[in-house]
Amino acid sequence: MSYQGFSSPLKLRSWTEVRKGDFEKNQRGEIVENLSGNKNSRGSMISLGNFDGVHCGHRKILETLVLESHRSNLDPILLTFEPHPRYYFRPDEKPSLLTTPREKIELLQAWPIEVIPLAFDKALAELEPEDFITHFLQERLQGERFLFGHDHRFGKGARGDLALMRKMIPNPDENVLMLPPLKMDGEVVSSSAIRMALDSADIVKVNGLLGRPFSYMGQVIRGDGRGTILGFPTANLDLGYSNKAVVAYGVYGGRAFLKSTGEEFIAIANIGRTPTFAGQEQKIEVHLLNFDGHLYDQELRFDLHFHIRPEIKFPSIEALKHQIGQDITKLHQMIGQNGFEKL
Repeated sequence: MSYQGFSSPLKLRSWTEVRKGDFEKNQRGEIVENLSGNKNSRGSMISLGNFDGVHCGHRKILETLVLESHRSNLDPILLTFEPHPRYYFRPDEKPSLLTTPREKIELLQAWPIEVIPLAFDKALAELEPEDFITHFLQERLQGERFLFGHDHRFGKGARGDLALMRKMIPNPDENVLMLPPLKMDGEVVSSSAIRMALDSADIVKVNGLLGRPFSYMGQVIRGDGRGTILGFPTANLDLGYSNKAVVAYGVYGGRAFLKSTGEEFIAIANIGRTPTFAGQEQKIEVHLLNFDGHLYDQELRFDLHFHIRPEIKFPSIEALKHQIGQDITKLHQMIGQNGFEKL
């Protein structure tokens, strides 16, 4: 699945406002509202979940949804929720997320399915699971078959589960499917496992579980200009989202992509608080190799492929400049030895 990561975010809608066919893809492959009024009357196969990270376990669900809906001559629909339900129920305990809402939708829209980003609001949180099944999944979305991950629950009090679906859906052995958890190297693929690997800077494991490089995407803003003074100008990324998961602070190598030109560059980034300069604010500073120009206000995505070293406080600016040169040399060596992962 290709991932460009540079399109507009979607407007969220309440479940009472959504019907099947409300969203379609334009010629650029972006999901937009269907304003034509032409809605397909064919039944649907539906999967629902949070899909944070859209990792390999989620991809297995997506593959099954596409294949099974095609086999049944049904339209595939995927429901996802914003904000994350934990954010609604526990606003003071917000977990970090592997993908921003925008990134998640863009990853999902690469698949040949109708993606419905549903607002997780008071009306949805208080909806009885029986009503959710009958009035939303069946009536509004014309759901006939349903696909779940192994741990998904829904409805008021999280009472909705596989057992309830099997009780309410006709011919449940055929029409209510649950996929077992996907395992890689004996470990269940999960967003939690990926966050743990990020905490230990194990980028190879992170990318393997995701099935693509972990990335940061945002707008380039003005920084303090130290990178230019050091001889290594950097693009300072503003992600526009405060709860994106943070990799262990350090220096990482990878690739940078510019929206405005479509260009790709080998890049190296410091992710952390710049302790040499007594920094307190977390920053993502990306240096594009073999690039000469200004990037302010442009949109940039940095894909992480290699962990080069932890973040270090240096005794002097000269020591830092010397180390950056060594970091770039090491990055070239790592690319020469390993190339970029073919994910």
